[in-house]
Amino acid sequence: MNELTANLSPRCVGRYLIDMPADVFVFGGITVDRVPIEVTAMPEDQFQREAASREAELKGTRSADAYPFLYASGEVSGAATRYFIHRGDVLADPSRRVIEAYKWDRGFQIKMQTKGWDYTNPDQTSDSLVELITPKNIVPELRALVFDLLKRVRGRPESEIPSEPGVCFFGGFLPGKAGATENLWTQFVLHDRIDVSVGLETSSDIREPTTLLQRGDSINAALKESEGRTIRKGPVDLPGLPAEEWLMAGITTRDVPGHHLALEANSRIGSAQTPLVILELDTGSHNKVLRDPIEKASLTEGEAVALWDAVSRTLRPRPNGF
Repeated sequence: MNELTANLSPRCVGRYLIDMPADVFVFGGITVDRVPIEVTAMPEDQFQREAASREAELKGTRSADAYPFLYASGEVSGAATRYFIHRGDVLADPSRRVIEAYKWDRGFQIKMQTKGWDYTNPDQTSDSLVELITPKNIVPELRALVFDLLKRVRGRPESEIPSEPGVCFFGGFLPGKAGATENLWTQFVLHDRIDVSVGLETSSDIREPTTLLQRGDSINAALKESEGRTIRKGPVDLPGLPAEEWLMAGITTRDVPGHHLALEANSRIGSAQTPLVILELDTGSHNKVLRDPIEKASLTEGEAVALWDAVSRTLRPRPNGF
């Protein structure tokens, strides 16, 4: 276990830092103000080719009715950005709009996409059902939101720890004070033990009715179903982040004995300044890398708990992150 915990390095997740083993696969995603953001590592010339191909595809698509399929396209802020406003499907109602935007920055393609409506083009405002809808055209509002996010967001290598306020996610960073609705997840999978994963989620708009330890009845029932047991549970005083943990052993999603170690903070006070934080370590379980059956978990209980103690106790708010 020393080789795993001897070379921990800080990673930026959301508005927090956590120290992880150096050799890990990283996955993740984020939604900001209900706009999903997807990031893909990509050279700039490939980005330009794919953007041109997407534009040609959309311009060549014809709706099943007499109305346009593509309503707008162009650059958002320079040649490394693109946006498209279209109906999403050739059979979609003429009011439907998809706002799709791309940016290339620092070796990453950043994609945003959200859906809305425009009942003014073509004009359907006299329809009795449409009369009940306000606003009749939400596209300007969504376009402004997506354009603002796209202008601010930047690509980010995993080793970069920003010093300004903002939210980190896989492949990117969005500068700005906490205030938006942010929901993100990141999963780290050990290179040489691919059944071992560490997941970290933060959500600024979720308030649970109970804390982790207050869910004992349902957790104990689940443990009984999985032939499980509690290893350890109790409060955890992390730096600037009071939390609770529940460490469990049982039969995993791969039908082998393994471990599920969980920590929660801000369970009942989730907000932009105090987002719900969920940290989990799993062994012997399905994750973004492990797809095939396995014979056993690669860590013993003692090793899993040792890795948990080394990693979980480093979780802390990033200085100036909020």
